[in-house]
Amino acid sequence: MNLSSTMVEASPLTRFLRDRGVVGSFSAEEWSLMLAEARHAGMLARIARWILGSSMAGSVPPCHRDSLAAALVHSAAFRRDVQRELRSISSALVHVEAPILLLKGASYVALGLPAADGRIFSDIDLLVGDKQIRFVESELMLGGWITGEIAAYDDRYYRQWSHEIPPMTHTRRGTTIDLHHSLVMPTCRIAVNSSRMVNDAVPIAGSERFWRLRDEDILLHAAAHLLLNGEFDRGLRDLCDIDLLYRHFSSGSAEFAERLIARSAEVGLEAIVRQALYLAWRFFSTPADDRLLQREPTAFVRLVEKAVSSRHPDTRIRGQAMADWLLMVRELSLRLPPNLLLIHLMHKMWVGFQPVKRAQA
Repeated sequence: MNLSSTMVEASPLTRFLRDRGVVGSFSAEEWSLMLAEARHAGMLARIARWILGSSMAGSVPPCHRDSLAAALVHSAAFRRDVQRELRSISSALVHVEAPILLLKGASYVALGLPAADGRIFSDIDLLVGDKQIRFVESELMLGGWITGEIAAYDDRYYRQWSHEIPPMTHTRRGTTIDLHHSLVMPTCRIAVNSSRMVNDAVPIAGSERFWRLRDEDILLHAAAHLLLNGEFDRGLRDLCDIDLLYRHFSSGSAEFAERLIARSAEVGLEAIVRQALYLAWRFFSTPADDRLLQREPTAFVRLVEKAVSSRHPDTRIRGQAMADWLLMVRELSLRLPPNLLLIHLMHKMWVGFQPVKRAQA
């Protein structure tokens, strides 16, 4: 089963992601459109690395070579910045004895995973136990990270209901930390055994401070992050992460698929990982074990397929805006039980009707 022919024909990026060899037949206009789509998806540096590091480099039109090379330079500089920021965080948390887990992009960089190549992200995700989060927050504040101005209700939402505290930004460098105490919302209606995944984390080799999830749990968390959230502006990049993680971990262990099947059942993410790998297979031809693929796409999976597709104005598919709205509604219904959801929506409605305060001259 392939993506719809309309979607594939309209989007050079989608065609490239399924079969990189097609760039040899691209016109100059198709090259321009593919790179514009990649920029919208947050994947330009990753694609630049794939193309310039292979025989495809000879197919690049001269007018695009500089922009691809610049994307690689930016990506390399960003990776160095992340590594430097992790050293600063490590120094700030020198008095923390409990495990400090790196999540998502930061963990990919620290572990040197293929998913780190060309990946640009906006914040460093850390996770500590809920009993340590106040102490870790205070240590980060001493290190220069602060929580910006935030409404009392939003602060309460983060601290009582969410899986993370409000974002913390460094006063001098402007870098942001998302400090988590759980991998998913504690109020989530899909029961995920986040504690088991966190408790089975292991130290990162060569690091004095940071820990990591198990291989299977890194992929499971990536799948949960994609499919339990309602924002898909970077959905195609996140789906690409899942493809790269699966290829990397399965190439290193013939038993990875078996472990992933068993682990997903243990922590309550069996359906989620099958949906995520099905979507990865659709877009990237991910060589996933048949037992890990959703047999028939549900209405939800079809909505996600629309949402993660190209968002460039020239190739954005029909129905994507409606899919975005429906997935946002689904996210809210999953995150909060009915009583809290009603409180949350009533508050947001009340705030929306308040007059905007004008700054005094």
